[in-house]
Amino acid sequence: MAKRKSRKASSRSKDTPKISNSNLQNLEKQTLEKANKAISAIENAIAIWDAAKKKPEDLKLRINRLKYFHQALSNWEKRTLRDIANQRDLVERVQRLREFSDICYAYRRG
Repeated sequence: MAKRKSRKASSRSKDTPKISNSNLQNLEKQTLEKANKAISAIENAIAIWDAAKKKPEDLKLRINRLKYFHQALSNWEKRTLRDIANQRDLVERVQRLREFSDICYAYRRG
């Protein structure tokens, strides 16, 4: 029988890219810009809905989902800005970006 060579275990999986602080800052900046645009657009849509005299019943569920999405994005934005100001560690900041992705996915999935 042939002996198997033991392989040294890698501390990092091969599919996980190396994240530098500058890359993370750039990604946070882009994500915050997208969140701000989404929040503004949702606020405009909700304002139009609230000002309308006739509110179609078939859009009521969609507006409620938008309000929930707006609340989730606003809370995420506040936490992210707090983390940036407090200079949180890399792991927490990456987790916050994953939360943004999860929020968007949950809204889209409906």
